Amino acid sequence: MGLAILKEKDSCGGFRKDFEEALLQLSDIARLAEQKLSLKVDNHIQEQYRKQNQEIHHLTEIVNSLQK
Repeated sequence: MGLAILKEKDSCGGFRKDFEEALLQLSDIARLAEQKLSLKVDNHIQEQYRKQNQEIHHLTEIVNSLQK
């Protein structure tokens, strides 16, 4: 029964092929969006780490200067 339905859909033209192509395009769009989002998150994390590291370094210098 499943084979008959599959065969019928294939004989209707390019609907299945069009659907597969659209699905692949959607997959590519989703992949690119995920990559952009990952890069933005990574850059944000890296920038926050850099700022916190600078602040720690600055506070360490202040503490060291007070101990002298």
